[in-house]
Amino acid sequence: MILKDRMKRAGPIWRRIIRRAFGAENKGIIGQQAIAGGTAGNHTVSRIRKEDHLVSVIEVTVTTAALVDRTAEFSITADATINNTGGTDTTGDSLLVTWEDFDDE
Repeated sequence: MILKDRMKRAGPIWRRIIRRAFGAENKGIIGQQAIAGGTAGNHTVSRIRKEDHLVSVIEVTVTTAALVDRTAEFSITADATINNTGGTDTTGDSLLVTWEDFDDE
């Protein structure tokens, strides 16, 4: 490895990536949480924040283990809350929520 490569990896961007991925809090750049489905409306996702970017919401049907992409129905409306008002009722199923964690350190 040449010195130029080492210097780039020691730069502020690399340090931030490493600190976020492997830091004391072990907070990664991508967040994911499984939650219980429910009627259309607010759903609680404890670690998501309003400034994060919602990547996907996948409905996992309990009886058949079928996966259905419900991302288009959902948005982040507040800290710890996603919403699909007027969307699909997911009662009895699970939702796998994935987001990009835009943490301002």
